[in-house]
Amino acid sequence: MPGAPGSSSRGRGGKFRKFTRGGGKHFSRDLQPLDSEGNAVSMWGADAKRNEDEEDSEEESEEESEEEEAGQASAQGASAEANREDRKAQKKARKEAAIAKQKSRSVEVGDLPSSSGEESDAELPANPNHSSSARKQATKGADVDEITEGVKKLPASRREREAAEAAAAKERYMKLHAEGKTDEAKADIARLKLIRAQREADAARRQAEKEEREEREKERRAEIEAREAKLRALAAGPAKKSSKKK
Repeated sequence: MPGAPGSSSRGRGGKFRKFTRGGGKHFSRDLQPLDSEGNAVSMWGADAKRNEDEEDSEEESEEESEEEEAGQASAQGASAEANREDRKAQKKARKEAAIAKQKSRSVEVGDLPSSSGEESDAELPANPNHSSSARKQATKGADVDEITEGVKKLPASRREREAAEAAAAKERYMKLHAEGKTDEAKADIARLKLIRAQREADAARRQAEKEEREEREKERRAEIEAREAKLRALAAGPAKKSSKKK
């Protein structure tokens, strides 16, 4: 008889096997402890107790080793913290000493500043170009006017000379231009003369045209007056003849 689906039947095994849900519960039956030779040993026997004692001792030794390591780490951290505090205190003391030394020195104008990082007490010789004695020697017999004259007599640089020459040339050109002696000024004068002549010719032409218009207007007015007088004379002639016949 073939087995049910999901059973351990060999005829329906392989990829054609169908699994079913549920089924019986399978619990482990090998709960009894065994000794080194594989024999069953009582759970409450001496061997089991000895094994428990060994495990407890191993756990205690591990805890003790962990506590020792933690103590060593804390001791190292405390020593490192103490060393750090000592270094900070030493650095602060050195800084305060350097500040006090710098304040105690008499500073003069022109002296080179002292380096804050110097720890040696040896002082370098002062630069003669910046010392007070050198300044006194330089300004002892010097006068402001003499220094000014000396500066004026110094040779100018190439750029300054070129700038001065350009300014002088521009000034000369503007003077000649104002006098009408430059080519540009001459061209401007000729153009102005031509413009002036053109304007004068236009003005003369307009004046001649105006006079001609006035003359024509005068002639036309005279003709009109003569014609009106003739008409008045013709109108007055027949009336006189009729009055004589009566």
